[in-house]
Amino acid sequence: MADKARLGEAALVRAVRELDQKYGETVADKLERLWDTLAQCHGGSFHAAEEMLLRWLLKNMAGPPTSTAAETVRRCPRAWDILGAVFSRIPLFSLAKSLADRRFVNVLQQTLKDISRPQQQQPQVAAQPGGADSDVKMADASPPPSPTGTRKRKRSVSTTLDLDVQSRLSGCLETAESVFEALRTLLSRCELRSSDGPPSQRMGAEHVKSLFSSSATETMEILVPLLTLCRLAVNRSQETPLKGQAEWLSTFSAIWDLHLQSSSDAADVAAHLSGLGTSLLGNLTGFSPQRTLGISAAVQQRWARDLRRFLARNVILPSRAAFLNRESQEVIQVTVNMAMVSAAVSYPVLFDLVSKQRRILGDKTAKKDYDAWIQAVFDATITALQSRSREKNRVIVGTIMDMAAERNTALSATSLRIVCKDYAIGPKDDWKLLLSIVKLNPDVFLASQDGQVLLGQILEKTRESQSFEADDFAKALQFIVSLAKGYAKARDLSSFVKVWLKYLAVAEAPVKLEPLWSQQELVTTMAGLLETSLSAKQLLEILDWLSALTQPAEIVARIHILEAISGGLSQEEFVDATSMKTFEAAFATKISRKELSSSVSASRWMIAEKTLSRGTLEESDQVWSQVKSELVRALQKSPVYREDTLAAFKCCAALWLSNYPHGEHESEAATLACAFLDRLGEGDEHSKSSSRSNTETSINQETYTSWILSSSPRIVSLVVEKKKGVPNIILSLLSPGEADDTEALESIMSASRLLLENETITNNYHLMHELLETMISRIDSSKSGRSSSTTRAAVQFLLDVPMDALSRSQREDIMKRLVLPLCRNPDKPEKAGVEFWKPVLSLMVKLMSRPTFYDEMSFPQLEAIGRSIRKSHRRSKEGSSADDVSNERADFQLLKQLAESTIRQMASGNLEEREKAYLAGAVSVLESPCQDSDVVPRLVLLRSFISVIQHSPSVVKSSFELEGLKTSHLLPIAVPPITSGKRRGKGLLPFLTALEAMGVLDHSSVAKALLGAVPPLLEASNWLLEHGVQGGMETRMFLAKHFTAAMGSPLKIKLPARDGLDVTETGPALDRTAVVGKTAVLEYVDAAIQDADDDTRLGYLQELLLQDSDGSGSLVQLLVVHRLVHHISAGSRPATLPDSHSGFDLAQAHNILCNRLLRATVDPSEFILTTRTLHLLLDQKAASMTQWNVELTLSSVSALCSTEEAVPTSSPKTYHCLCQLVEAVIKRHRRRLDGHFHILVTVLQSLLRCLMSLASSASQQPHDMASNIPAPRNQHWEKQAQLFARLVTLVCEPTAASVSSSSSSSSSRPGSVLVSDRDRAKRYAGQHMYLVLMQYVKLQLELAPLPLAVREPLETAMYSVLQITTPDGLQITSDAMDPSGRIIFKELYRQYQKFGKWEGV
Repeated sequence: MADKARLGEAALVRAVRELDQKYGETVADKLERLWDTLAQCHGGSFHAAEEMLLRWLLKNMAGPPTSTAAETVRRCPRAWDILGAVFSRIPLFSLAKSLADRRFVNVLQQTLKDISRPQQQQPQVAAQPGGADSDVKMADASPPPSPTGTRKRKRSVSTTLDLDVQSRLSGCLETAESVFEALRTLLSRCELRSSDGPPSQRMGAEHVKSLFSSSATETMEILVPLLTLCRLAVNRSQETPLKGQAEWLSTFSAIWDLHLQSSSDAADVAAHLSGLGTSLLGNLTGFSPQRTLGISAAVQQRWARDLRRFLARNVILPSRAAFLNRESQEVIQVTVNMAMVSAAVSYPVLFDLVSKQRRILGDKTAKKDYDAWIQAVFDATITALQSRSREKNRVIVGTIMDMAAERNTALSATSLRIVCKDYAIGPKDDWKLLLSIVKLNPDVFLASQDGQVLLGQILEKTRESQSFEADDFAKALQFIVSLAKGYAKARDLSSFVKVWLKYLAVAEAPVKLEPLWSQQELVTTMAGLLETSLSAKQLLEILDWLSALTQPAEIVARIHILEAISGGLSQEEFVDATSMKTFEAAFATKISRKELSSSVSASRWMIAEKTLSRGTLEESDQVWSQVKSELVRALQKSPVYREDTLAAFKCCAALWLSNYPHGEHESEAATLACAFLDRLGEGDEHSKSSSRSNTETSINQETYTSWILSSSPRIVSLVVEKKKGVPNIILSLLSPGEADDTEALESIMSASRLLLENETITNNYHLMHELLETMISRIDSSKSGRSSSTTRAAVQFLLDVPMDALSRSQREDIMKRLVLPLCRNPDKPEKAGVEFWKPVLSLMVKLMSRPTFYDEMSFPQLEAIGRSIRKSHRRSKEGSSADDVSNERADFQLLKQLAESTIRQMASGNLEEREKAYLAGAVSVLESPCQDSDVVPRLVLLRSFISVIQHSPSVVKSSFELEGLKTSHLLPIAVPPITSGKRRGKGLLPFLTALEAMGVLDHSSVAKALLGAVPPLLEASNWLLEHGVQGGMETRMFLAKHFTAAMGSPLKIKLPARDGLDVTETGPALDRTAVVGKTAVLEYVDAAIQDADDDTRLGYLQELLLQDSDGSGSLVQLLVVHRLVHHISAGSRPATLPDSHSGFDLAQAHNILCNRLLRATVDPSEFILTTRTLHLLLDQKAASMTQWNVELTLSSVSALCSTEEAVPTSSPKTYHCLCQLVEAVIKRHRRRLDGHFHILVTVLQSLLRCLMSLASSASQQPHDMASNIPAPRNQHWEKQAQLFARLVTLVCEPTAASVSSSSSSSSSRPGSVLVSDRDRAKRYAGQHMYLVLMQYVKLQLELAPLPLAVREPLETAMYSVLQITTPDGLQITSDAMDPSGRIIFKELYRQYQKFGKWEGV
């Protein structure tokens, strides 16, 4: 290797010396040859050649702007690639000297100036003799043929450059790619700490930085072209990725940070960069109409964050400070003027930047100053827009107002009134802008005479709402709703009622209401504002004023307003004073039905209903006497499916309930309500068709039933009590009618749940009894009725009925109706499909879980049911796939449960003649010959009978000869399907059923019967698993229980590719499409290792961890590893495998899992499962962990949180798992952190940065108008903040168990008796945790404001840090911060003194 390095150095020296000697070689050829040589030479102890190369390149780049040769080298991307390479090899001290000697900054400025001005592509023309030099040719095109006689030596290929091509956009961006990469390399080498390298290296870094330490004006000659290049990259028509493009703006910011700071920096940035920067930021964040950008989404998001941070730090914050301290608006005025060129994009971006800067908390004048600052920027923007056309400004002002309304920005009424006059009101009002204005400050229209006039002009336009577009109609409605809230806030809701009436009433014939003012949303809003904005006296005055109205239009409009008033009454004071007065005002004037629309009539009935439901019995009598005639006519003659008819029925129901029981008008109300329900339940086809064809209302029979069941279920009980039967309207819910499809059954199931979830209905014995008897009578399991929708609906209802609601006689009746028709001629195929069996069998299992002895009950009925199931499924498989095996098996599982429940009833308690006859019949059936087609049901019944009888203490087992059943009947039937080798198609179900039936036999019997079938069974298991058959895992389970030694490596499980594990939400579990469940895997592991010792288990663990697997295989492997670790005891000694040279223990397993965790970041499921296994080791196997394991855990967590991309964000559980790992270390291994506490502090800082950066990004997404920036997938950062706060409090307030030490070690320290371990641990933590506090303050300055729900738990955590930090430590913390950080720290400490004195748990 040393010889190779020396050869590379020699080749580089020769190449550099030959730069000026080969005159026949083009510049491009020289650069390509140098690049190849540099690639082969990886540096050494000498750097003279690299320094010579650097000086040669800078010499050839230098020159006047008119020099074509110099410009060619400056535009060459390869030249800058070489510069970037030599920047990383030359020592910093020598590098700084060479860069200064060759005036690198001047070369950089000229290069950026050249490439930031691309030329438009010109049509190609033929080359003229004596044209451009041969050194200037197209770099990416094939070389033209050499003319004969022009050169003595011919070269087959020549790498050339064409200055015209490099001057175009693509060439400029290629050069920019190399320039940015070279600058990033140079600046990154200067980021040294005080402990990095010798002093000469740090001195060289400072010399390199000094090259960029110029004034702001000079630095702008670099920054403006750099930002221009970024805009050129964004404005390309298609995405073209460039190397290191995400770092471009961070390099841009780093160069600015090196300049000589002065008080005019903000003005310089505003003058040179604000216009370009805000325009670019608008493109990045979606304010621009441009949707296709030339950069990727990741780069777009990174650039938007970096550019927003740069503008906020260098323009927004300094201009705000100047305004607050000196009332100076110079900087912001310059910014507004420079942004005028692209005002459509730049002004919304500018307001977005200003309004997102949070105010200083805790200062009394902070909010006032903040509002004044926002107002100044808003006024400057609006004033600047006055020089432009108003039509062009509408979109700009609308965007700014939308942001202001969304963020509830405080803007003055005067400014908003100007905006309203100039941009909102016109030939066509801008309702969106008007809505934003009224949301921000309703006083624009309420606090002055000018505003009142303006409001009158706007509201007059609402009289023509029929001509509004749908969007304008919705915005206008929201405007009125917000206006009502403004009146309520101003304590003048009475005035809004008068305004409402004025524009609600339409003085035309026929009388009608203005559509915009009669919307239900306005009624609901007014009802909610009523009691909070008015006193009872004021409300009475309003009612008196409404009652005095005499015009027909006003009388109709009055009813609509009274509905809102009636709906808003809830407090006793208001109800007593105004309830009856509201009703009297609504019914004071007799109005013919022709003059009332359906909605207004419904409003009258709703007022009456509210009055009845809240009034006394005397008030109920008054209401009834006034509405009786109208109510009777409405319920008897009006169409059923109308809005006012529904409201009238609600009024009648309220009247019945108010008079129940024994009220004066109870009988009349009950008769009227029952008659209407009969009319409704008759199902008049004319009424139904008319309701379907009526597009103005959505009232139908479901509307009535849903209201009855959800809002007034007592009516059902009262009707049953009155009529001694279930209303037809309720029964119609549970009747499929003529429809016979899945949708009808789903509707019935939804209705039954709605009925049965209502306690008023289920607790009514008579109602439930009648309902159950009706549904039981509909069951028909005969040949013709088995597939009918009526039977299926009845079965579904009975499945949902609570078990306690069914009496024994009802259970027996249901079983008799279900079982007896099924057992007649079971060998003849029936017409019922396979979907019939699951609900029916489920219902049988449910019923037989309680004592149920129906007539003619016998064991052959179970066999007949099993044969019918088998026949139905075999018939349905003709022409279908083999996937139905799982459905058939599920049905037989239900049959097994049914058989076990039935046999258990007969075998429990004292055996009488009925029980003995049943069991004898069972033995007779099970001992009878079995046909091949009946193997599956026979095996199911044999297993059920044997498993129940052998555990029944009431049965004399010898009398039933269980051993004879096992050996003479079960084994002969079960062994052939297992050993036959038929495990596909028709043979799969018998094979799996036989394996399950063998579970009732003892180990010796199984081993003797299947001793020679182990290899085929193992092969069958692997084949079934590979092909995604669930029985594969069951076969392995069977082998693990009985033939573990013959399986070799029993824990190696291979699943098909389509299987997947989902551990993101509720723990390790297979998804719904997987064929193997989590429980099956865990049970298999338990069975495979139940007889193994710890040495064997450790051997299995090592074998699993050392094997490579991917995809679903790795997830299953991790699940097995997790279960295996759970079974290994913590004190297990290392296991030595035959092929290993050292012992393997849990500490080594932890090491392997940590290394795997760093590779699992792309798969959240694998990541979470790995972290849970590590947590199990650290928490429950703490005795096996070493110091290395603890430090490796912490370093792994820190590495995963070092960047945002390292932690998987597709699941909210990932951050939680990392916090759990750190929590386990703190709780279980705190003593190991003595002397290593700095590692824990680094981890906490990394977790805090990850949390705050992602939470701040998530909080910004809803406010950014960038639909093309992908929003974070998880919105659970509030819970993650609580988890992190828990970690900090565990460190600062340790538990006694985590810091407890042995008595001997405690007594060895002086003063240990007087100082507790907890106090000692807190003092030790106080020496380090201030660094976490400093990180929190620093991140608050760097990142966007955090949501309140995230900031609160973090502040609590910081309070606990302040609690354990000494006064000297607090002083050091304050001194180490810059002025901005010190302000935040001061406010945090002030809040801590008020609210945060930590008391512990």
